Amino acid sequence: MNVKMIKNRQRNKKLYIGRKTLAVLTILLMFGAAFYLKDNALANTAKAENEESSKGSEEFENVTKEEIINSGKIYDGIYLDEVDVSGLGYDDAIKEYEKYTAKMGKRKLIISDELGKFDTTFNKIGFDVDSKEAVCKALTYGRRGNILNRYKEICALKNDNVTLIPEKRIDEKELKKIMLNNEENMTKSSANATMVRTDGEFVVYPSEKGLGINYGNTIALLKSKLKEAWNNKDLVIDAVTTELEPEYSEDDFYGVDSLLGRAVTEYNNKNPERIGNLVVGTKKIADSVVLPGQQFSVYNTVAPFTEENGYQNAGQYINAELVDGLGGGICQVATTLYNAVLEAELQVDERYPHSMTVSYVKKGMDAAIAEGYQDFKFTNNTEYPIYIDAYAGGGTISVAIYGHETRPANRRIEFESQVIETYEPGDEKTVYDDTLPSGTTNVTEAHTGYYVELWKHIYEDGELVDSVKVNGSQYSAIPKTTRIGTMTE
Repeated sequence: MNVKMIKNRQRNKKLYIGRKTLAVLTILLMFGAAFYLKDNALANTAKAENEESSKGSEEFENVTKEEIINSGKIYDGIYLDEVDVSGLGYDDAIKEYEKYTAKMGKRKLIISDELGKFDTTFNKIGFDVDSKEAVCKALTYGRRGNILNRYKEICALKNDNVTLIPEKRIDEKELKKIMLNNEENMTKSSANATMVRTDGEFVVYPSEKGLGINYGNTIALLKSKLKEAWNNKDLVIDAVTTELEPEYSEDDFYGVDSLLGRAVTEYNNKNPERIGNLVVGTKKIADSVVLPGQQFSVYNTVAPFTEENGYQNAGQYINAELVDGLGGGICQVATTLYNAVLEAELQVDERYPHSMTVSYVKKGMDAAIAEGYQDFKFTNNTEYPIYIDAYAGGGTISVAIYGHETRPANRRIEFESQVIETYEPGDEKTVYDDTLPSGTTNVTEAHTGYYVELWKHIYEDGELVDSVKVNGSQYSAIPKTTRIGTMTE
């Protein structure tokens, strides 16, 4: 083969490759153009659909309520709750649905928990449904939005019924008020641990947890139930409850291990009525437990002073005179407790001296009780519960206060009654009293008056380190007085 033939063959080969490459490129360009045209067509179609959808939505937004009402009949297969409103117009659908909601209002709402339950009717809690709004939603079903959305809703009706659940409203304040009025059967307060002293030993009774209702969450639960399909029967829901912890458990009471203060006063065994009152009053304060921060009132504990409450007529001071009255002598119970409180160094909130001095304690260390205007109150200002042990018998009243001792062992206290002023009783006098039967004579012995200050002296290791004024007490001076009765039958 000569050189010319070789060159011709190489040139033909290059021409063949070039034609093949050109053909491939042409095919690729044709496919690219086709894809470009197709994408443009799809984009234009999507744009047109979006514009149509937007137009449909805008048209619906601009539809008036009157146009909705007059839009025709409700599509078949649409329910409002359990009411079939298929094929009904606006007015007829309203009538049918309102018959149903009227029955709803008469249904009972029953709220229960593990302790009990109560019931009311939905009408009583302001049950309300906007029937007109509900029917408007039924009328617009299948007619709202773009063509695709409408078509989907209509197809759904062909396959199955559609239940619309209208919004149901209640008066939350009225429901809470009714729940509060009925909470007694459904709630339980927590109970703190407590204790008694038996044969010189403390017996602790454990605390108990309580149960309360979370009213806000219970109402929220009911509202969520009303958003669900309802078969128009009485509705029962479980109240949302919360466990209430006691403030003090038995562990706190095991810390009561020390005698903080004790006081003893003597009484005359010759007056059985007064002794009876002392025994009754002492029993009423005995076994009392006062929690940290809690205030104790003697009057609230021992009153009322009635025969039904165990009291008898006995002598007592009223307006600086000795007269008989139910509960006479109860002040000695209060006084003995006051002296024990002083020894325990608890916080005294309220205390009054007698109008005249008494014989069973030092001046300034008494505590008078009178219905309506005099009481003895103290607060447990320690971090532990305290227990009051009290007993009357054999001519003495004894009161002991137990708690947890935190005062230093090298510390002790003494009380001193200091007479600041003395007032003489004056001349003897006679009073004719028409409230006493004729021939009756009552004699009140003379009493010297005083102004007294009570001081607490504090010692550490036997050395006086401080003195604190406890109170100032004024006692009236009373002359010997003879009362002669003049009352005729």
